[in-house]
Amino acid sequence: MRLVFSCCLRAASCGLAALSAAAAPPANPAAEPDSDVVMAVIVTRHGVRSPLVDANKAFGEYSANRWPEWTVPAGNLTAHGKRQMELMGAYYRELYVQAGLLSGRAEKDAGCITLRADSDQRTIETARDIGSGLLPGADPVVLARPQAEPDPLFEPVKADFGHPDFALAAASLLGRIGGNPANPVAAHAAAFATLQRILVGGDGRVPSGKKSILDAPVSLAPDRGSGVAVAVNGPLRVAMRCTDDFVLEYAEGMPLSDVGWGRLSRADLTELLELHSLYFDLTQSTFYPAQVQISNLASHILETLEQGATGRAVPGAVCGPAGRLVVLVGHDSNLASLAGLMGVSWWMDGTQMDPVLPGGSLVFELRRSRSDGHYLVRLAYVCQTLEQMRAGDPPTLRNPPAIAPIFIPGCSDSAPGYDAPLNRVENLIHRVIDPAFVAPASS
Repeated sequence: MRLVFSCCLRAASCGLAALSAAAAPPANPAAEPDSDVVMAVIVTRHGVRSPLVDANKAFGEYSANRWPEWTVPAGNLTAHGKRQMELMGAYYRELYVQAGLLSGRAEKDAGCITLRADSDQRTIETARDIGSGLLPGADPVVLARPQAEPDPLFEPVKADFGHPDFALAAASLLGRIGGNPANPVAAHAAAFATLQRILVGGDGRVPSGKKSILDAPVSLAPDRGSGVAVAVNGPLRVAMRCTDDFVLEYAEGMPLSDVGWGRLSRADLTELLELHSLYFDLTQSTFYPAQVQISNLASHILETLEQGATGRAVPGAVCGPAGRLVVLVGHDSNLASLAGLMGVSWWMDGTQMDPVLPGGSLVFELRRSRSDGHYLVRLAYVCQTLEQMRAGDPPTLRNPPAIAPIFIPGCSDSAPGYDAPLNRVENLIHRVIDPAFVAPASS
């Protein structure tokens, strides 16, 4: 891999044609497609990684048993995760070759593809692995800042970009939960009871020398280290982090005896994702924190789509005018904040609303209508199921990942795929972003 930061313009051409059938099939499969894909922007979470912190140090006081050991440093992409994302890259290659966006020849498609990653090992490696799947046999170029240098495109709070009003961020969250951070815990008592049972075993009674997760002190505060304008500390955050670790154990393919110490069923995991999604909904999707955290990325996504429609260079676009496929590799927080900013939701089997699983992506397809030449945006959440991740099952057009078409409020129409005219999406993004958190360039 050649790792670079400055974006270069690439002079290459890619074919423009057929419908991306997997994103949202027409009501009548035999019907002639009514639009062509001319660009795709894939905003993806990295693949399966190890936990961000040593779970035995962070959560050991809440669990009766020691947490599993991982073979890579904290927060790093695993070998299983690398293979997962290479397979996803191969799936996107198959999908967009069929759609006519790519040729299938690496030497030609390299000029059409831009890989842009946040500055962590897990995001840079994910971009490289997706690139390997998209461009087999080639040496993919990944655009990224040096590791450990915060990137305002993906983590503006961590990068100290803009001037967030942290008091407003806390107030906007408190105003959704009745002013009491304990309310979500009481409202989701059943899921917390399930988590408690898995952590300590038996009937869930806390053994001597351990603590109940419900005893974790509750507070709201910004967390610059995690890149969020407001964090809900206490039982809900502990539950989110424990559930995230269980998801990683399952998706990594660990023996079931090690996943939640053998006490976690697949149904339990679905239930616990309720707490995971709730945490991200409150801290990342609440509107003002979402503005702070994602206005920059959302603005540059829109500029990239506008460039794809005009064919002329647009300041702030992530790629050059020849770009046809852009992959932006970030974090679960990026997906959740985009959801909050745009007012969109999604679901996939075996999860809760708005899952942000390893390797999951928000895919923005720019499409051109065959009937009138107008440009449309089709949005979908694309992610391997947890079972596909666990088994290392390659996603293909015949065996696709989970695909959830997304309706964009105020923009989408009622046709299959929920296409939205580009001008409506432009109006929405311009209305919801805060220019104070937008950098003029995407670099």
